Amino acid sequence: MYSMQTQIGFADSGADGKLKLSSAMTMMMNCCQFQEYQEKNLFAYLQQHGIAIFLASIQMDIIRMPEFRENITAAVKIYDCRSIYGLRRITIRDGQGDLCVVANAAGAFFKIADKKAVKVVPEEFGVVFDAAETMECLPRKIPVPRDGGRKTFEFPVTPSRLDPNGHMTSAEYLGLAADRLPQDHTFNRVRIEYKHQVKLGESVYPVIYGGNEPDSTIIVDMCNKDGVSC
Repeated sequence: MYSMQTQIGFADSGADGKLKLSSAMTMMMNCCQFQEYQEKNLFAYLQQHGIAIFLASIQMDIIRMPEFRENITAAVKIYDCRSIYGLRRITIRDGQGDLCVVANAAGAFFKIADKKAVKVVPEEFGVVFDAAETMECLPRKIPVPRDGGRKTFEFPVTPSRLDPNGHMTSAEYLGLAADRLPQDHTFNRVRIEYKHQVKLGESVYPVIYGGNEPDSTIIVDMCNKDGVSC
């Protein structure tokens, strides 16, 4: 387990005074990255075998978003490893220790030289699994309707949106999706399935499905210029 404490800053708060969805994602992803460095056996194994971990899917369940100036703790636990996937449970808790956000993240092990996913054997790098917080985990894959989507304006991938790997960050994807939602649409669950990485200089064309009825699920399909889901 790895945890980090912070306070909700002004820039991380939205117009409602609460933690922005994109900022919550950034905190969670930073926590995961720092945990990889803490797990020295795992980090050494990945380096030795030329393996990287790419986020394949994540589900975030929101109990409540903490507010500006609240003290919070973000924490991550590795709780299982199945085939090509490592599974982590990520949480954000308030100053009283109450759960605000809980997420389930599946990261795929990827052999960099071969550009292929690879199975790993947990016993080879000695990670101790932690007991994960209980949550309803939906399937990794998200079905997208074949038609009826509403196209929105394109979104260019610029240098400021990239991480050190040259990838557009998860927070950027979430912010992009949230900006396309109806203003009165509220939600308590967010799921992301990653398919194809968009690169610098490319554009994303969000297509929106659903949201016509109260309490309905909205799907935002991030497509490239060829209509391929990203």
